[in-house]
Amino acid sequence: MTGPPSGGPAPRQTVRAEGGFAYGVIGADLHVFGDGQPVYILENWRAAPPADDAWLRELPSRMLSARHEIVPFTGRTADLAALHAWRLTDRRLAARWLHGPGGQGKTRLAARFARESLADGWKVVNAVHGPGSVLPPPGSQDLTTDGAVGLLLVVDYADQWPLPHLTWLFSNALLHRPGLPTRLLLIGRTADMWPAVRATLADLQAATAGHPLPPLPADAPDDPDDPDDPHPRECQRPDAAAGPGERARMFRAARDSFAARHGLPTAAGIASPVPLHGPDFGLTLTVHMAALVAVDAHRAGRRPPRDAAGLTTYLLDREQRQWARRWSRHAAESAPDTESGATPPDAMNRIVFTAALTGPVAPGAGAAALTSSGPGGPRHPERALADHAAHYPPADPARPTELEPLTPDRLAEDFVALTLPGHFADYPARDWAPSVLRALLPHAPGTPTAPWTPRALTLVAAAADRWPHVRTGYLDPLLREAPWLAVAAGGGALGTIAALADLDVEVLDAVVAHLPNRDDADLDPAAAVLAVRLADHLLATTDDPAKRAAVHRNLGWSLAGAGRYTESLAAAERAVAGYEALARADPDRYEHDLAIALNNLSLRYDYERRTDEAVTAMERAVGIGRRRLTDPVGRHAADLALSLSNYGNLLKHAGRWLESLQAGSEALVRYHRLAAADPAAHQGALAVALLNHGSDLSAALRTEAAIDATRQAVAMLRRLAADRPEAHEGTLAIGLENLASMLTEQGQTAEQVLTWHLRSGGAPAPELLPPQGWREEALAAIEQAVEIDRRRARANPAALEAGLAGALQTSAFVRRACGMEAAALTDEREAAALTGRLGAAAEPHRAEHRETYGPQATEVLYDVELALYRCLAAADLATHGPQLALLLDLHRPTAADGERLGSLHDLTALREAAEVNARLAALDPVVYEPDYAYALIRLADALWWEGKHAESVPATERAAEVTARLAAVDPEEYGPQLAMVRRNLVRRLAATGRRREARALGRIHRRTPT
Repeated sequence: MTGPPSGGPAPRQTVRAEGGFAYGVIGADLHVFGDGQPVYILENWRAAPPADDAWLRELPSRMLSARHEIVPFTGRTADLAALHAWRLTDRRLAARWLHGPGGQGKTRLAARFARESLADGWKVVNAVHGPGSVLPPPGSQDLTTDGAVGLLLVVDYADQWPLPHLTWLFSNALLHRPGLPTRLLLIGRTADMWPAVRATLADLQAATAGHPLPPLPADAPDDPDDPDDPHPRECQRPDAAAGPGERARMFRAARDSFAARHGLPTAAGIASPVPLHGPDFGLTLTVHMAALVAVDAHRAGRRPPRDAAGLTTYLLDREQRQWARRWSRHAAESAPDTESGATPPDAMNRIVFTAALTGPVAPGAGAAALTSSGPGGPRHPERALADHAAHYPPADPARPTELEPLTPDRLAEDFVALTLPGHFADYPARDWAPSVLRALLPHAPGTPTAPWTPRALTLVAAAADRWPHVRTGYLDPLLREAPWLAVAAGGGALGTIAALADLDVEVLDAVVAHLPNRDDADLDPAAAVLAVRLADHLLATTDDPAKRAAVHRNLGWSLAGAGRYTESLAAAERAVAGYEALARADPDRYEHDLAIALNNLSLRYDYERRTDEAVTAMERAVGIGRRRLTDPVGRHAADLALSLSNYGNLLKHAGRWLESLQAGSEALVRYHRLAAADPAAHQGALAVALLNHGSDLSAALRTEAAIDATRQAVAMLRRLAADRPEAHEGTLAIGLENLASMLTEQGQTAEQVLTWHLRSGGAPAPELLPPQGWREEALAAIEQAVEIDRRRARANPAALEAGLAGALQTSAFVRRACGMEAAALTDEREAAALTGRLGAAAEPHRAEHRETYGPQATEVLYDVELALYRCLAAADLATHGPQLALLLDLHRPTAADGERLGSLHDLTALREAAEVNARLAALDPVVYEPDYAYALIRLADALWWEGKHAESVPATERAAEVTARLAAVDPEEYGPQLAMVRRNLVRRLAATGRRREARALGRIHRRTPT
């Protein structure tokens, strides 16, 4: 749903209700899953409303929450300036990946930038991921950009979005207003996903840049006089936190803000309880924690902790005191001899632990989550949820949630880590915590994962990065027992796990074994990180050249899937170098591996537009495949067929079209043999080979053959897509679009020829008449193609909307040829809107090429068509057998055919033509026996003239038998032909020494009227 561009008519709002959801947008698209749930929600950015001071003071987590903005933005001036400079660049569309560890200040920086952009006249929009989030109640957002200087879209936790969902977001019409500067600020903890996102954005012609948020620069260390007093000299100054460093300035700003909320008249005498120059205080959050602890301890008259870990335990103790205080108050207010309805502190501890793992859930789901946490939960879940909400209400009043987690995220991670037994910090662990953790992450074989698995596993992995006991005591054992859980949790959780420096390599290896053996946009970025980790380990622990080469080959493949193409190319080159050395020493063992490595390398070269190097590498792979092939359907045959198919595509990229046709034709023949031997394994590859071959023949203006190949491919793909639509529907749509285009071109051309003949007063030959029903077939094909492309583009628009645009353009062409002008104009407008938004992404990788070829290419093209119809006739003899027989009859021998160089006939082809006609005659004697007789006569004559007399005689005898049957039914038509065949038979019998048979047949022939 898209509103009009700036300056157009008044915006209209479209509200669509699906599956119980009803969201409206003005000026943007709304993307939903099949069940109607939005993939994401776009909202106008707004600051959090002011919070009551007394409410904030109750819990330190409220004070630290970035959304309340208790502490004014301090420091990060260089980063803020860089964001403003990026916003003012002259590119229409630009994206920036802002990344840093939790607590680094990303959210605060983004909020400040959003606020200042809004003040500068920019439209600022926030994107909220749908799956796993509690969305606002159905409603609408006015996202029109009229009068805006530009558009800024902020995406927090972008590294937790599956890549297909981000690409869907990137396709939203809101981001593609002509002439409107648009900036995408993507925020994540790591940059692992950025290469794949950057590659997607490159297709949209977006300028891209990474923005790592560095630690706060360290202040100069203090030199206290008293080891029991961290800052005695500072305490004598008017401001006890005086200092020129950025951390000191940030501490003072936070301290003063917290003190003001606590009603303290001055904070100048409150010093940091711990030195700020250590590595723990490179985070904005830890500096704020130090300030909050200092103020709280000063106000309460307590001695503050002396290290960073102590800050966390101090704050968590404060949280627990508030739980106890509320419970005590309710207990005091209850009547004597009655049980207080309030949730006691230990039970609240368990609920907060559960909420940290599950994250916020929709109303009504909280009780189920508490029940899922195993035995020992609250007896009255609804009352427990209400008590929990009193401490931790929904973060956004517009989103009614239950089990709102402790914030900030880093404090929640530390809380979970400290609640789990195994640490030595001064904080009480809980015996029930391990069982709750395992209950919330069900991992028995066959057990479905819980909806909060991605968040829970991500949080545990993040905690394990700072708390070794979480890794060794909980995460490692969990993943050893159920490594598939890391994959089921999705790319975000998998990426957090992969980034753990100390995670056992055996665990990583077990997780990798559960990755799907296919491209997966969500998992590929994290899978590449895992591949790098494992590769580093394996390369450091082995000197075996074969193992090292295999590591580089696998690494190159994984890196390519994550969009890390430069690294992938380097790994592929190292793999080829390793296998080359191995193959020189032991070709029987390693040439096959070398061919696979060369295949991968050639694809990387092709991506870099290093076409000549790509072709050379693939030529070597094909050469090795030919040498190693001993069985046409053996274990090397599929590799050779794939190499030939890739080789054909690369030759097209190099402009070597005729050679490309030959390579594609050979690939088709080989896939046909493989599919005949094992249809389940190779039917899909054969269909793709047919589809490619049809496109190549169409470019060579062999329209009839192109249509036949494409029809067969479409028929096969329809069957395959019925069983596995996710694997084959995209290819089916391409085939349907190609078929519709070819039929329309053929039909239009034939009708133009017919018109010319009629205007000239004559009539065309029957074979030149337009094919019957071409309009109906073309329309049905393109309508199905557009329907498939539209449905798939809704699921992954950034990658697939270009395909939809192409299908719509073809639909306009077909509809106009069918006289449907209004429908054609509608398709053209939609296609133009898509291509205008996508820019270069809507253009094909390389332009289509239509080649007429010269006379020297006729023989090659003929052989290509012959190979095609052999495959087609094997699948459908009645439809394609006659064309195959005709091509075989017309074939002339070449040196490659193995016949004598002076031969006039291709005897192998004529034998095959006779065999094909025999099978056709068995299907329908009335229609095909005349052709069978002719084929036998042609074969017998050719054998005689080529000196193969002994073989010619039985062929002549069979020709006489078939012709005699035809003459018995229609003597006028076939009598003369029978007489000729019998005369030839008499001569050939006599010439081969069978004179008695010749004389007898001659007497019969003279008595038989002709």
